[in-house]
Amino acid sequence: MQRDLHEIESHGAGAVAVGQGTGVEAARIARTMKLTFPVLGDPSKEGYRALDLGREGWWALLAKPFLEDPAGALRNLREADLGASLSPRSDVKQLGGVVLVDRAGTIRWLHRSRTTTDVPSTAELLAALDALAAGA
Repeated sequence: MQRDLHEIESHGAGAVAVGQGTGVEAARIARTMKLTFPVLGDPSKEGYRALDLGREGWWALLAKPFLEDPAGALRNLREADLGASLSPRSDVKQLGGVVLVDRAGTIRWLHRSRTTTDVPSTAELLAALDALAAGA
């Protein structure tokens, strides 16, 4: 997200990340990853439940990625913050999502991840932003 933030902002949008940890843990991750957008904590996972974001099974979490895309799975493992996954608030099986929310707080677009690596591309986000701007 950080890499494509300028492009997202050029479409009149911004970024906020929400993680499973506390605000202090979120701030640490933001510093470590050199993120320039807000990173918030949701230690009780209320947001995940409100958005009906699912959880991954052990097979799909550990084995399936290595069978389908070994190089991608190794890359994701290298880039993962394994220390954060040891936090008592962390649920490695929790799936995420991407939400576009308008200024009034209304959810305008929602992508619920089906796997831990299921994240919409920047092109998909920009297309969704364009569709929303066009009133689609």
